Amino acid sequence: MYLVFNAQLFFYLLFAKVDILWANDLDVLLPNFLISSGKNLKLVYDSHEYFTESVYKTSSRKVWQKLENYLFPRMKNVITVNDSIKNVYEKKYHVSIAVIRNVPYRYIKNETAKKIDLPADKKILIIQGMGLNENRGAEEAIQTMQFLPDDFMLYFIGSGTVLAKLKTIVFDLKLESKIRFLDPLPYEQMMEYTSRSFLGLIFEKIDVSDEHLFSLPNKFFDYLHAGIPVLSSKAPEIKRIIDQYQVGDFIESFAPKEIAEKIIGIAKDHLTYEMWKHNTIKASAELNWENEEAVLIKFMEHLK
Repeated sequence: MYLVFNAQLFFYLLFAKVDILWANDLDVLLPNFLISSGKNLKLVYDSHEYFTESVYKTSSRKVWQKLENYLFPRMKNVITVNDSIKNVYEKKYHVSIAVIRNVPYRYIKNETAKKIDLPADKKILIIQGMGLNENRGAEEAIQTMQFLPDDFMLYFIGSGTVLAKLKTIVFDLKLESKIRFLDPLPYEQMMEYTSRSFLGLIFEKIDVSDEHLFSLPNKFFDYLHAGIPVLSSKAPEIKRIIDQYQVGDFIESFAPKEIAEKIIGIAKDHLTYEMWKHNTIKASAELNWENEEAVLIKFMEHLK
């Protein structure tokens, strides 16, 4: 599939009239590099993740790694999404890299939006986005609900590779009354749910691979923009921001009973919770695309 796609992309770019080429991740870098070299065009390499770790279970990993080893040292204009990935690549390939975080615009609540139906007497735990995939702790989040009082509910909004498995776990544990699955929603509608939730959950299994270790998912910023504190595993980039702004806490293990005890403790400590919630205002004011786009503009003004 990738071979055919890259061949098609090469011929598309060969006849495209452009001033700058932009390669979004390693899987499109080769044709962009070949065309930029042949046409003497400036090329931006946008490494949206630690790509070779994202394919760690596939037989093609060695191919991607060899391709990266060849191409990366030849890049002049590189951006990535966080400092952890930047540091790994700079140490490995001795190429200067700019960090431009993938943060959303500031969320402004739409007062005229259609009201959503959420139980007012429940504390909503939420996991949102298109990343309901392996090693992101969704299974443990479901199992945690066994140990939480009935005034807690868990909402999943989005899709992913383990969605069917998650629904089976809910059925087997007879947790249908405490867990809801919603299909992907338009951003504003999704944020209506998020802004009325108690905690945003991010349970990346950081010991599985560097892909998860270096994770800084979009939903993290969505939680902050929606004004809700975050309960997360200790992925370094997430931990750095939570510690800096004091907007949440961390799980120490993936044992469902221990996670439940942590959530109950947060619910009982009203002063700390309200402090976290208030601190999301400052985090949202600083961690938004209105600020981050200035970094991108400056980067684009100095392409090599």
